[in-house]
Amino acid sequence: MNETPHATMNIEYILAFVAGFAEAACVLGLFTSFTTFITGTIVLSITDFASNNPNYIIKLFILSAFIFLQIFWIYLIKILNKQKRNAVTVMLFIESCLMFLFFILGSYVGTLTSPYAANTFLVSFFAVAAMSLHSTIFFRVLNKKAPTHFMTGNSTNLFAAALEMLDNHRAYKSIGEAPYPQASTKAKYYFGVIFCFIFGVTLGTVGYKLWGFPSLLLPVLLVLLTALLSLKAERPPTATS
Repeated sequence: MNETPHATMNIEYILAFVAGFAEAACVLGLFTSFTTFITGTIVLSITDFASNNPNYIIKLFILSAFIFLQIFWIYLIKILNKQKRNAVTVMLFIESCLMFLFFILGSYVGTLTSPYAANTFLVSFFAVAAMSLHSTIFFRVLNKKAPTHFMTGNSTNLFAAALEMLDNHRAYKSIGEAPYPQASTKAKYYFGVIFCFIFGVTLGTVGYKLWGFPSLLLPVLLVLLTALLSLKAERPPTATS
């Protein structure tokens, strides 16, 4: 994968916040459905079905849409790469548009009352469209080490970096140098992503409880911000810069 302008931009902190915020809103508003951490949707759809809980229907819809949309996003990214366009910028603008539609439809419909209702499927589609693209952007076009939408790998890397810091402390006492000079930087990096995700989940929960789907305006603006940052990084410097 070619290096992108994002190699020096830590937008994953913003994207981790967005993922946590949107996921909290989806769990609360879409019948405990995950739209980014799709493993959770698989588990819950099976347990709901086994428990005769009708919520499994919307979860199966989200799972099917997620798979179909990710295939589409990957194909679109391949086309953009062949055309030598900045896929990061384009896909972030698309995600901001999809998040905006999720925000508008959710705000218009209000509280969803049935997993069978047509408006539930409509709102869910735009939710999973935005968040499936969110995960695709990380895995297919961003040159980053920390996933922005699930924290298991990040916590593992954080603990590994913490142990390396401990080894550095011991080694410095005995030989006067640290075997893992990047340990502290890595620990701060992974801790930052995890913290932003948890902060997003917290604000997403409070926001949805207070205002419902209109609270999604915040992640809409933040995704748009990352797209604008990408666009700015993409432009070559001028003669006067």
